[in-house]
Amino acid sequence: MRAKYVLLLVFVWLNCRTGELSAQIRPCPQNPWYWEYRNRPTFLVGASDRDNIFQWADDGTKLIDQLDLLARCGGNYIRCTMSSRHYAPGRFRWDVLPYPFAKKDGKYDLTVWNEEYWSRFRRFLTETQKRGIIVQLELWDRWNESGDSNRSKAASGWFYSPWNPNNNVNYDWRDSPLLKPGRTGFYNPFHYAAAVKDPVLLAYQQRFIQKILDEIVAGDFDHVLFQIDNESGIGDESLEPDVYWARYVREYGKKQKPPRDWYVCTSRRFHPPTPYRTETFQDWNNPEVRVPVVNPAFNYCDLSQNNGTTGQTHYDNLIWFRAQVAKHGPRPINHIKAYHFNWPIGLRFRDRRPGTDAEAGARLWRALFAGAASFRFHRSTTFQESGILDGFGLNQTAQKHLRSVRLFLDAVTLIDLRPHNGLLSERLDDEAYCFAEPGSQYAIFFTGGGDRSVAIDLTSSQGELQLRWLDIARSRWSGQPTMVGKGIRVLQAPGTGHWVALLLSEEQTRARQKEKRR
Repeated sequence: MRAKYVLLLVFVWLNCRTGELSAQIRPCPQNPWYWEYRNRPTFLVGASDRDNIFQWADDGTKLIDQLDLLARCGGNYIRCTMSSRHYAPGRFRWDVLPYPFAKKDGKYDLTVWNEEYWSRFRRFLTETQKRGIIVQLELWDRWNESGDSNRSKAASGWFYSPWNPNNNVNYDWRDSPLLKPGRTGFYNPFHYAAAVKDPVLLAYQQRFIQKILDEIVAGDFDHVLFQIDNESGIGDESLEPDVYWARYVREYGKKQKPPRDWYVCTSRRFHPPTPYRTETFQDWNNPEVRVPVVNPAFNYCDLSQNNGTTGQTHYDNLIWFRAQVAKHGPRPINHIKAYHFNWPIGLRFRDRRPGTDAEAGARLWRALFAGAASFRFHRSTTFQESGILDGFGLNQTAQKHLRSVRLFLDAVTLIDLRPHNGLLSERLDDEAYCFAEPGSQYAIFFTGGGDRSVAIDLTSSQGELQLRWLDIARSRWSGQPTMVGKGIRVLQAPGTGHWVALLLSEEQTRARQKEKRR
């Protein structure tokens, strides 16, 4: 009898564990273009004022205040880099925040952890999970290891980095074939260790990544997505560490009890002259180079760097990229960084241009209406030399957009919607975008351009549709719903700025009301 009781307890425990793991963030089975969390499809949308936001965990109430504000606005998505870069007024500093390793006689010991750093990380993961906020965790930040090793500069992460041989007790310059004293570029050879199996660096790097993963496993955190690095761009087909680390993370997860199928991407960068010329588009030419589409090491995408483009091009790039992904099977396309400045494809970073609030906000809605899986407004810092704003962060304008997105998502069945600009006519470039399930639900985002008027084909509707207008600037539904018959209908936004027209069938309206009551 006792043996049967023990077996029953084991069976129940295993089933509970299976239920817990099914709650983990993963592509939605019904529509893998989107994520599912806690067994519910979701669009990830967010904003934050810092990249390495876990470092705020011991800075008064900064972290809690930011997370609570994000949640109140309907946000459920945040970026976290594992860096120690501090945002001082007008510049960055690397001598303020804690690093992963403890110091010994003034130098870091890469075999001893700094509990202050890791306790901040644990608290951050705990607080985000508590609020249902998905974390896109960036394992390596190139800025932490770029710059000059020989002289102190406020803008030089490598001078202060524990990985710099000058700063640790574990190895010297001559111990690694990759490391050379002096100035390094943005893509420090330190990051090639995984590609060349560096005899010294790789073991320490593995230990650091293992520690991150062990903390996630120990805390049973189910809300973490992984991104290998920031603005990947080093190496060629034979010297690309991102693939190595993606496989490393996923294989490590599968060895856990119970196994975890973690989701890993690398950042995306279009290459000049244009993404539509695939013979010059590096990522499609070389399947082992930063390709989350055809490379099995990656299992979702991030297209953040497209968020420097503007207008119709911004939308068209995502539609084109989505079509390439579809050839290999749908998977989520995330946007963990969305800029305020304009950075056209092929332009050097230092030549980017100031943006506008209207364009920065429109990027969110274009991405949503093009079928993106996530979107986050980049941090609210200004670039030191130019004063150009990096992103909204979680400022009041970002809050309005987040609240409006939540109102929109609560009114539709997201996983049934598809990009459908072909239903629109009398439309100028970048005037309006259509997201629809023809016959049942139609949404049109008006950017404020043109005459704010387009025609939409509603001939597939089975009856009248209820029309509502979402005033994005005020985060509210405007006026009373009206009824619109089938056929070709002209819609004009009620005012200037950003608006969404939402048309729902009677059946769809009842379904949404029923869902809200559940």
